[in-house]
Amino acid sequence: MEILADETYGPSDTDMTAQLTNIRNTEGLEAVLNFGFGQGPAIVTKNYRQLGIDLPLYQSHGVASKKFLELAGDAAEGVRLPASALLVAEKLPDDDPQKPVVVSYKQEYEETFGEDVSTFGGHAYDGLMLAVQAMETAGGTDKAAVREALENIQGFMGTAGEVNMSPEDHMGLDLSAFRMLEVRDGDWALVE
Repeated sequence: MEILADETYGPSDTDMTAQLTNIRNTEGLEAVLNFGFGQGPAIVTKNYRQLGIDLPLYQSHGVASKKFLELAGDAAEGVRLPASALLVAEKLPDDDPQKPVVVSYKQEYEETFGEDVSTFGGHAYDGLMLAVQAMETAGGTDKAAVREALENIQGFMGTAGEVNMSPEDHMGLDLSAFRMLEVRDGDWALVE
């Protein structure tokens, strides 16, 4: 992969047509990736469509919530991003080992709080459940014992994917934690 254009915008910018025009005028582009969160990616998506750029647009997992879909509106149609399975919980195949976890979390969250689930809350939930498991394994809250227990968690199925920790890997997730999603008819869909 070769980066042919590199543009930036600020968190309070309300129009990115200048940057996107520079990108559109760059020869040899095959796709555009916007990495961001908050309102910026929605503005980029709207400006992208307004300029009629006819290349695939990829966003980062920083837009993995219904709020992005609301802010970007119809302009989000066809946008792709890597995100956790939580956004497509019910759409997962029944034999997907993550499906029971994400469906359960999504239903409980939405019933409790009366709002759509987002992957960000799922990450917090996973972190809490990992900490609880580590404290139970450690038999208390001794820092060294909890750390050792955390570093030895294997096969924990969370909302973000299967976590396999080690002393060298404190994230515990590999690329299988991401699903490629696409906005279709105003909602998230799995890319097959």
